[in-house]
Amino acid sequence: MPFLPLLLLAQAAAAPMAPDMKMEKPEPVCVRAGDLPPAFAKWNAPASTGLTIGAPYLATGTEPSKLTGAVGDVVKRGGTATALSFTVAKAGVYQVGLASGAWVDVVSGGTALASAGHGHGPNCTGLRKIVDFKLASGRYTLQLSGIKTPTIKVMIVPK
Repeated sequence: MPFLPLLLLAQAAAAPMAPDMKMEKPEPVCVRAGDLPPAFAKWNAPASTGLTIGAPYLATGTEPSKLTGAVGDVVKRGGTATALSFTVAKAGVYQVGLASGAWVDVVSGGTALASAGHGHGPNCTGLRKIVDFKLASGRYTLQLSGIKTPTIKVMIVPK
């Protein structure tokens, strides 16, 4: 029976993977710029000179302790922080998109508003984080804190 050891080796090699063995996750397939959520179609446009609805803006952070009128634990979050004013003309749900990680607060009357949802942008688009807020028409402050990069790309769009 010289073939028995070979037969046993062949069966072992062809055996299915044990259920407790983990498969490596495949790398995500990068998407095209056209695969951005429709509301963020202008994400890759040149940055505007101020924060306005529907246009990307490149914000620069500052030392959190120097931020006047800040709400929440901006100092404890580390990194830098910034506060930017913006105006909502029509009430609705608005999405704040960021290119890198940071804490996102929309402030009205000195109080941070509760978010209405959050998630991530599609892989390979540069849109890392999206936070939704239900806003009435009026003036607000977008407060970003815990910024770990020198600048952060931000865009606010209606949902």
